This record gives sequence, structure tokens and C-alpha cells, in this order.
Amino acid sequence: MKNKKVIYALVLVIFLFSILTGCKSQGTTLTGADKDAVLAFSEAKTDNLLAGMNANDYAAFSKDFDKDMLKAMPQTGFDSLKKDRDAKVGLYLSREVSSVIKDGDFYAVIYNAKFEKEDAVTVRVVFRVAEPNEISGLWFNK
Repeated sequence: MKNKKVIYALVLVIFLFSILTGCKSQGTTLTGADKDAVLAFSEAKTDNLLAGMNANDYAAFSKDFDKDMLKAMPQTGFDSLKKDRDAKVGLYLSREVSSVIKDGDFYAVIYNAKFEKEDAVTVRVVFRVAEPNEISGLWFNK
């Protein structure tokens, strides 16, 4: 029962965040030096996140989360996400940056990623603009 409550809370947080971000502008696509500056910190954090997920290591997966993301994605949420992700797309293999967007207090890095069972998965990792640029959101879409 407790696991269901955690999953429902996680879905609610993601739903509310998507509604709020849907009501705002779509942000500004970064290029050149601005894009490179975001990728300078985001690539290592994304590596940790995806490697932690592949290794079933919640500590590595959540290492760079902000406090809100830690609340939204506790160990039980990670276990559920990993089980679902593994069943649908398999383990993460590689990624290529599609775009980097700045929207208010957040950067979104969108990747075209390859997984064992699916070659075309969009991965969106959201970072806070304020240092230490913690991860504040994560989505997988195929």
C-alpha cells in the first residue's frame, strides 16, 4: 500500500510540473558557448544518473538530485521506474545531445538515446540554473 502511495505521489508531482511548464513559454534554445557551458556540467551528471540506473544503484542515480527530486524519486520510485524502463527499452547504451533549453530557473538537456530494446528514446534531464546545477527532472519518451 505504501508503494502505491509513493507512486501516486510521484505521478502527481510529474503531472503538476508538466501542467505548470506547459502554461509557460517553451524557453530559449541555447547555442554556442552558452550550450557548451551547460554541457560542461550536465554531461557528467547525466552519465552518473544513467550509469546508476543501469547498475541498479540508487545512490549513484540520485547523487546529483535537488531536494525536490529526491522527494519525488525515492528508492521505491527508482525501483518502479527501473523495472518499467528495463521492461520497455532495456539498459541504456548511448546518447547524443539534441538540444539545450533555458526556461526560467531551469536548463533542459534533451538527448536522443539508444537502449538495448529501442534505438529512439528521447531523454530529458532538467537542471537548476543555480549552482551546483542539481538535477530537478527526468523523463524518458519513446
